[in-house]
Amino acid sequence: MIPFFRKHPRLFPVVAALWASCVVAGDFQDGLDAFNNEDYSAALAAWMPLAEDGDVNAMYNIGLIYDEGLGVDMNKARALQWYLPAAEDGDVAAQFNVATIYDFGLGVPEDNEKALLWYTAAAMQADEQAQFNLGVMYENGEGVDVDYDASLKWYRLSSDQGHAPAQYNLANMLNAGAVVPEDNHEAMKWYLEAAEQNDADAQYAIALMHDAGDGFIEDDAMAAQWYEFAAEQGNMNAQFNLAIMYDVGDGVPKDDARAMQWYSAAGEQGHASAQLNLGLMYENGEGTEVDRGLAMKWYLKAADQGLRDAQYAVALMYDEGIGVGEDNAAAVGWYLRAAGQGDAQAQNNLGAMYDSGEGIAEDNSEAVRWYREAARQGNAIAQNNLGAMYYAGEGVEEDEIEAYKWFFISGELGNANGGENRQIVGKSMRSGDVSKAGKLARAWLREFEKSSPGL
Repeated sequence: MIPFFRKHPRLFPVVAALWASCVVAGDFQDGLDAFNNEDYSAALAAWMPLAEDGDVNAMYNIGLIYDEGLGVDMNKARALQWYLPAAEDGDVAAQFNVATIYDFGLGVPEDNEKALLWYTAAAMQADEQAQFNLGVMYENGEGVDVDYDASLKWYRLSSDQGHAPAQYNLANMLNAGAVVPEDNHEAMKWYLEAAEQNDADAQYAIALMHDAGDGFIEDDAMAAQWYEFAAEQGNMNAQFNLAIMYDVGDGVPKDDARAMQWYSAAGEQGHASAQLNLGLMYENGEGTEVDRGLAMKWYLKAADQGLRDAQYAVALMYDEGIGVGEDNAAAVGWYLRAAGQGDAQAQNNLGAMYDSGEGIAEDNSEAVRWYREAARQGNAIAQNNLGAMYYAGEGVEEDEIEAYKWFFISGELGNANGGENRQIVGKSMRSGDVSKAGKLARAWLREFEKSSPGL
């Protein structure tokens, strides 16, 4: 998804005009001097009579005072009243600020059509921020029908004036190729233009293109360089990707300490996967001393954001009392969250908790349910457990054929217990039933292989 940037009202220098009357000019200058000395009450007092007599420069300046709350309570609606005459007189700064007030509904009802009107007026006078915001509005269909050609036009005009956010959005459109013809090389040109202005998002985008070989030869070292530029500016995703590169030695020498540094930076900003990886590093002592308490802290941060693998890790820590006191009820709660998101290990462990009545009331039917969910995903331990439930008739009708089938599957997928149990059960079964169960198992494995070609 392309991030869009919107600008808030800008602080413009107050512009004095030439006056026919020295008295009037003196009053305006008095206001200007007071403003520059941050005596906003005196500036307002000097400009108000001029504004009431129709002086648009004084009107604009009073609008600015109310817009920014300089010496008065901020009042966007009143600012709009004073900006409008100046905007109608062609003042580009007033036009932009009027557009922004309508665009964001600042003190007045949001009105995208009026915002579009005033951005257009300012953009026609070559205001690069207004041109950029028009590009956003046409791309998103705000106050106007979606029009990618118009969006591209305004982004280009703003980009040609050196506006980094426009250059970034223009590059995104060209790089994605979803709504305009894809052109990775022109996209890179505009990303570079924005990156040279220290636009961290553009630096990150350049890194991604080198990392993935998007329109260029894959270059991990170059990707790492650009990730670092963006990471140093606080780009959370760049920090995470740079940490991964140091973690595995991709494009840079493997360096657990540097990986830890950048995982920490991203994790502190709330990057859930970075928090998970920090937990792993603290738990395993990679780039730091083993600290299972800190591991649990970071797992919890990621788990609270809904990251499935972190939820499983938290559950396991509670289950086994690692870095925290053993708490089977808490383990069940976290296994449930991870299992509900499809984590096969969590589903198996949850089945085991129901099976043994640890942290929750024993319930063989629920145990079977969760073993089955994990078994369908190819979890060999769960498949063995499911076979055991069929063999014992716990939570399901006793069924040697189903038991043998799941033991067979479990063994074929690498679980030694499953293979052994298949041999044990098979000794007491009729040869025809063994043959039938074997066929069922092989058919299941063929279908599983088709649906999971990477396994």
